[in-house]
Amino acid sequence: SYSLLCTGWGGYNNYSFLSSVRCAFGSVSFEACFMCVVIFCALCSCSYNLIDFYYNCWLSLLLFPLIYVLFLICILCETNRTPFDYGEAESE
Repeated sequence: SYSLLCTGWGGYNNYSFLSSVRCAFGSVSFEACFMCVVIFCALCSCSYNLIDFYYNCWLSLLLFPLIYVLFLICILCETNRTPFDYGEAESE
């Protein structure tokens, strides 16, 4: 996100700077989505310890497909793929 912010600022144009700030805020919000996945896994197992999660979380068989889909959506957001591409879908 810093590279986008620096290129927008270096262009000496208000619109490019606003677009780079928007992309930087998008990256921060996608990181928040990653943290939601981690916190959700920790809440299900009552611990951040992976061994406790493996042995104590019998509900993980039902929750992992949902968490995996959310993780894939986060990956698509972070890599700016087709539904979330800011650079190619700009109408400004």
